[in-house]
Parts: sequence; structure tokens; C-alpha cells
Amino acid sequence: MKDVSIIIPAITWEFFTEQCVTICSALFPESEIILVIDDDSRVKTSLKNLTIIKQGGTIARKRNTGVRAAKTNFIAFIDSDAFPNKDWLSSAIETLNTDESVGMVGGPNISPLSQEPQRNLVGMATKSWLVAGKWNFYKSENSTARYCDNLPSCNLVLHRQLFEQLNGMNEALEVGEDTDFCARIIAGGYRVYFNPKAIVYHYDRKIVPYLLQRIVRGAGVFELISGSSAQKKNPYTYLLLQPVFTILFWMSFPFGVWWHPWFYIMATVGAVYFSLILLEAYKCSTQWRLIPTVAALILAGNILPGAGFILKALGLLPSLNSFYRNDQS
Repeated sequence: MKDVSIIIPAITWEFFTEQCVTICSALFPESEIILVIDDDSRVKTSLKNLTIIKQGGTIARKRNTGVRAAKTNFIAFIDSDAFPNKDWLSSAIETLNTDESVGMVGGPNISPLSQEPQRNLVGMATKSWLVAGKWNFYKSENSTARYCDNLPSCNLVLHRQLFEQLNGMNEALEVGEDTDFCARIIAGGYRVYFNPKAIVYHYDRKIVPYLLQRIVRGAGVFELISGSSAQKKNPYTYLLLQPVFTILFWMSFPFGVWWHPWFYIMATVGAVYFSLILLEAYKCSTQWRLIPTVAALILAGNILPGAGFILKALGLLPSLNSFYRNDQS
């Protein structure tokens, strides 16, 4: 894969970053690997196909910096807490070479088999559509190939020329830059394609970072809707406001004091809502005893984006770039 540059944004050089770089180099020794990292003081490696660039800022800025340093026709994005399988690049590039309508290819974002129990629990919860939305298909390697409107940037492959033509990712966005970029790819007349053979293994977060991540997801939705993101033109974006309306609904409980039927409405809606959560926990859990914990994580994963949206709208969240970092996974 001489014609592909693999771009890895990172905060620091730690276990996950080293594993990502090492596996990418071993699987694709002819590919250029570009690591864009905040702190390069602890980097210890002698890999010949690795270029290290010290760069801070948003993850979008790091990816843009990596692309500017690339000299190949194709670029591939992967997160520093992930690693690819051997068919990752060949599968994606085969799609790009055979389907001219496709501007960008991604694939499954799978939990590794060997990770800590906390991460496994979070991985189960994030497979639910109540957490991942309609895009939960990319959490399974058994999903079918399809055109779609969004894929995460931990697993994206495209022509460098197209990336530059679209002026790269929006560096003003602290999160959601991949969602915005997918929308601009589609607005430019191209399609986004999910190839189930282009697999990346992505470590899940521990429970506390997962909860913070969900808050930041909601804040990111606020940025997408209130800013100039191309994603505003996608009607599904506004369905992401469901957690906001869910919180406002539960906060309306005092209204039942003046109009008692409201209590019955809330009870009915609550029964349906929690039944859905339990059903999803049953489907996503690998063992019966894990169902209560997975249910709690699905509940939190569904509700907390609403809190993040509201806090961001009120100006009560700090910079998302510091609040949400993948070196705290």
C-alpha cells in the first residue's frame, strides 16, 4: 500500500498510541504513517515509515495537518486508541477504485476481544440504537455493505485530492467534525460507503470517560445545529434532539400537580421508555448478570447528550477540546 498515508491524531505517546502505530507499520510497511501529536516528548520508536508532527488544537486541525504532510493519492484516518485488521486498506481502496460515485469509505468500528471488563460493558451499551442511533450498524462486523450519510473518523479512507477540494475538516468544530465532513462529501455530489471488510478495532472507554463522552456528544449536536455545519441540512440531525426533549419531559413532572392526567401520561411514556432500554440491554448483553449494568449505561448514554446540549446552550461547558480527550479513555 505505497499510495496510502495513514494519519493518526493523538494527545500523548501511551500504550494505545504505540500499539496503533506499531500494528499499522507491521500490516502496511509500505504506507506512510503520519502521527500528529500534542506531546512528542515520550515518543520512542525507530519505525522507518513513521513521520511525527507536533501539533495541538482540535482533532480536525490535527487531521488537516496530517493530510498537508501526505504525498500519496489516498489518505486513511484512524484514531490513536484503535488498530486495523490486515484487509482494512485494501478493502476500502478497492471500493474507491471500482465505484466512482463513492467519495469516502469506512467500515466496522469493533470492540477488541481483549479489553478490560469496564470497556466491555460500555462496548455492549454502545451497540444499542438508543446510544448510537441509526448508525449502530458500524458497531458490528456482521452488518451488510451500504451507502450511508455518516461514518466515524476513526475509520475513513478517501482520495487526498477530494479532501483538499473540500478544504479539509472544519477546525472550528471541537467535536462532530466527521459528521460535518460526511455531510460536505454528500453535498459535493459523492456518496459515503460502509464496507464491512474494512475493519478497525476501537477500544471502548471506561465508564466515567464514556459518560463524559456522551455529554460532549450532546454539546457537539448543539454546535452542529447552531453553527454553519453542512449537517444542518440533514433532517436526521434534528432527531438527535430526542435526549433534550426527554429531559424536558421528565422535568415537567410538577405540571401534574395542576393537571393530574399528566401523571398518567408520564407513567405510560416512562413504562414504554424503560421497557425499550431493558429490551436493548437484553439484546446487547453477553450474560444475564450484565443486563442491569448495561441497561444503566444505555439509559445514561441516551439521556446525557441532552444534558450536554442544554449545558452548551447555556454556556456552562468549558472548551470541549479539553473536556473530552481520547487519552482519558
